[in-house]
Amino acid sequence: MTSIDLAATDTRRAEKVTERIDAESIVALAEELIRAGGENPGGTEEATVVSLSGALAAIGARIEVDEVAPGRSNLTARLGGDGTGNGGVLFLGHSDVVPAGAGWTADPFEPRRWGDRLIGRGSSDMKGGLASLVVAMNAVHAVAPEVPMTLLVTVDEECDAAGAQHYVASEPAGEYTGCVAAEPTGMQIITACRGATNLRLEITGASAHAGNPDDGASAILAASDVIGTIEADDVALRSHPDPELGRACWNVGSIRGGHGTSIVADQCELALDRRTLPGEDPATILSEILAQSTRAVRGRSRAGAERISLTGSIDMIMPGFRTDPEDDFVAGCQDAVRRAGGSGETGVWTAACEGGFVNRVHQIPTVVLGPGDVNNQAHQPDESVEIPELLEAARTYALIALRSSKSMTT
Repeated sequence: MTSIDLAATDTRRAEKVTERIDAESIVALAEELIRAGGENPGGTEEATVVSLSGALAAIGARIEVDEVAPGRSNLTARLGGDGTGNGGVLFLGHSDVVPAGAGWTADPFEPRRWGDRLIGRGSSDMKGGLASLVVAMNAVHAVAPEVPMTLLVTVDEECDAAGAQHYVASEPAGEYTGCVAAEPTGMQIITACRGATNLRLEITGASAHAGNPDDGASAILAASDVIGTIEADDVALRSHPDPELGRACWNVGSIRGGHGTSIVADQCELALDRRTLPGEDPATILSEILAQSTRAVRGRSRAGAERISLTGSIDMIMPGFRTDPEDDFVAGCQDAVRRAGGSGETGVWTAACEGGFVNRVHQIPTVVLGPGDVNNQAHQPDESVEIPELLEAARTYALIALRSSKSMTT
């Protein structure tokens, strides 16, 4: 395991790096990224990727743009070392934001300042974090060009994680010392996250005139049995909580079915969210809930029950992850946060993030650490982030890059 003890680095070099980081540079880039938009659903991340590419190219980074879908591309930037990123930290972010929605007191994509806060859609989740990362990488490279750093920015994090899934499917190379996902944690170091799986269940019955319902098989009535099965499984999951992350859980997000009030419904679709614990297999979850639901439907004395069929699919998998809080990489992150003015506190998230993809494909210690407030600012009207926290984040990221580089520790 790579040590990232400060004793293995040049303390003065670290001071020179942090001295090069200023709040105005971070805010200026964050404002540019906010103006670029990137609402999702909608697939409008391209302008943000172009802005980021320009900012990163200007500091000497090697840019790779990988198309996930037309007009939607992941961005990978490598800076320092031998240009491969090997032996350094992998920073992780996303280019999309949730739709602005109603309730804003001004244009959500025209950033403005209020005291020491920067306001605009994405300021907290996560244009502010991206700006802090770019400024940090620039400062490190100016002082210690031998330190390798990689920044991966995905599309579609806010919906189906298509960007992260595309990255994993490409079987990426890279020997990184650890990963930092710059999601808004208030600069708390998150060492474990639950995962999320979106599933879809299709229930097929047989239509008939509502005046003769026994001639058909109602997919909607069968759906009630399926929902009951899901509810029972959700109750059972309460008995097996994770000591850190709590329990896995189900949510029935939407139901669609039927063609009219006088027709027995021959189709019904359920969209489900299953929050997972690290190590759970989404395919097994789907298989088991289909088997349980089929037994529940067939076990009813309702007319046409034997004619009901169920199928299922997985729309999205965002895996959970867990990093040992005692890992050297976590200790190095704590030291970096403290030296940048923070507490170095660790914790866990019941939310999901794309760090699980990186953790799984690269088998490296992973944390979530970034400026902003996921509970009270992200996805809210008049979303904002504290400017001093953006500065703290940039200094923290720079110190992590120094401490986690093999070129500085071996």
